[in-house]
Amino acid sequence: MERIILDDIPFEADENGLMELLRIRPGTRNAADFCAILREAGAVARPRAGFGVASPVMAGDDSVEIGQVRFTGRILRVNLEKAGVVFPFVATCGTELEEWSSGLSGTLHAFWAENIMLLALGSAVARLEQHLKDRLGVQEFSTMNPGSLPEWPIEQQAPLFALLGDTVRAMGVRLTDRMVIRPLKSVSGISFVSAEGFVNCALCPRERCPSRRAAYDAALYRIRFTGT
Repeated sequence: MERIILDDIPFEADENGLMELLRIRPGTRNAADFCAILREAGAVARPRAGFGVASPVMAGDDSVEIGQVRFTGRILRVNLEKAGVVFPFVATCGTELEEWSSGLSGTLHAFWAENIMLLALGSAVARLEQHLKDRLGVQEFSTMNPGSLPEWPIEQQAPLFALLGDTVRAMGVRLTDRMVIRPLKSVSGISFVSAEGFVNCALCPRERCPSRRAAYDAALYRIRFTGT
């Protein structure tokens, strides 16, 4: 399986936009402190993304093999059946930012640092998405993330990290025994091209989710993933 690390990802923060989001009033002491912290973060930030390129092999009704590593889950199996090629990945804000944030004191500064790390993670995800779009020559692709749906639980992080192996280790990313990724501001998943399109949110009934990207479709699982 081909493995690639994207480690030349710039960290660009919209200072004014971030201050507005965090409700920091310009010209205040908090504004001066925040700008200083943001500059510190920018000096050490190294967001990264690593991914593999492989062809999935169907292995029964509820499992699929990628790079000789088996994943289980009916939704994943159906989604990848016609994918042809898949891109298992991990994206992270980077160990440097997490280590930097641990040296800050106070609840407010920790809150700011958390949002800065989320922004760095967003930079890594955006670069990965654009890289895959350019590579595939497509405008859209689909992604599944372990733990985003009950039918593909967080425990599926383990085979994903086993599959990427040295790639994630080279990025400084690790998976704990409790299936938590470190640095905490990291994300994993499998991306693929789908004619039907797939968004995790369409199968998630949780209301008032600030991260929702598609409306919940109560009939989608029955129609598409069980064939009934």
